[in-house]
Amino acid sequence: MQPDFVYTLTTPTGWQQRIRISLLEEHGAIAIPDTFTPPDWAALSYNQCSHCPLNPHENRYCPIARNLAYLLPESALGDSFQAVLLDVETPQRRYQQETTLQRALSSLFGLICALSDCPHTRFLRPMAHFHLPLSSDTETLVRTASLYLLHHYIRNRQQPEQAVSLDGLNDRYRALNELNRCFTDRLRQHGESDASVNALVLLSITTREMHWNLEEELGNLAALFDDSDA
Repeated sequence: MQPDFVYTLTTPTGWQQRIRISLLEEHGAIAIPDTFTPPDWAALSYNQCSHCPLNPHENRYCPIARNLAYLLPESALGDSFQAVLLDVETPQRRYQQETTLQRALSSLFGLICALSDCPHTRFLRPMAHFHLPLSSDTETLVRTASLYLLHHYIRNRQQPEQAVSLDGLNDRYRALNELNRCFTDRLRQHGESDASVNALVLLSITTREMHWNLEEELGNLAALFDDSDA
């Protein structure tokens, strides 16, 4: 297996939840034991996303819901604004920051989504392998756009007729917006805590702003690359 990601959430009273994400060596997917039986709410047909291309007859479980059900026991949930110390170990380094439970879960959900075999989140997998917990909107924009262009550049080396551009990134984020909306409804219908639901709401806000303001935000970054004095 590849090196793990480990999220540790600690409250001021000392309550602690440790969530380890192990990856399969061959394709980087989340490792889940064959003995794990997902709950009913993880079924693909349970409030299936409106734009999901998967067939319930061929895919019994939603890839994201199955991973969440395995990695996030309900005992980990609490009030959205519960203060926590977030400690994240990645294969490259370790991060610590005081934050709220909903922000910590939002960061964790983003990582799990990117590592899940959902057709709408597969393009985020390279970001997952260079995970930056609690990243700002600008940091998310830079990482997403950079890795999206790198993907197209690598593909262009093998298929020179393929253009290297950000065309299509807005469509990707439009699909993520819909996924987050539908998944929030899935958790609400299941009766999850407000922290889980609000964590996905935070993700929805980030992806929505990325979609609406992509060109504007890229314009704001232009000054960083000003080489007029070079």
